[in-house]
Parts: sequence; C-alpha cells; structure tokens
Amino acid sequence: MDRLIELGQLMDWYGEFLTERQRSLVRQYAFEDCSLSEIAEREGISRQAVRDAIATAENELKNMEAKLGLIQKEARAKELLDALAQTELTDRQKSIVDALAKITSEDDDGV
Repeated sequence: MDRLIELGQLMDWYGEFLTERQRSLVRQYAFEDCSLSEIAEREGISRQAVRDAIATAENELKNMEAKLGLIQKEARAKELLDALAQTELTDRQKSIVDALAKITSEDDDGV
C-alpha cells in the first residue's frame, strides 16, 4: 500500500491519539501533500524537526494498529460481508447484510 494512503488511513482511525502538533504536521504531509520543507517554513521549524515529528507520529500510529488491529479487522469484516452477500439469503438476512455493509462502507464515513 502507498505510504501516504496508509498514513491517511492510520490517521483516520488513530489520529486523535496524537498530540495536536503531531496531527497538524501529519495532516499537512499526508492530506495536503506538502513537502517537509513547506511544512517547516509554515511552522517555523527545521525540515529535520518536521521529518522526525512525522516519523515519530507514524510509528505511534503503526504501533496502535499493531496492538488493536482495527483497520485489519474492518477489512476482514468487509470481506466476510461480501462473501455472505454472494450466498442465498432470505429478505431479512439481505437487509441485515445491507445494513452492515452500509455501516462499514467508506462512503458513509466521509472518506
């Protein structure tokens, strides 16, 4: 997976656990596509400080996913729902599968 896409996904799930400063730097880097130099200039700090802060935040986010596995669990749930939707279901079962699919869809959470 592309590093920036993965970082964005990690931010969506675990970003609130970072400090406001870390969130700001990672958002600029991952979501606004700013270079380290651009961020450094905006923030009035060195490029190296930006790189270090982003690397630290990224490691924290990856550690959270390694411990909690929420992104991986959601992906597995979607796979299982897709497989279930391919089987013969009653109307009631179909409506439950549809409701679960809606809950886990990216469109519903604004992504």
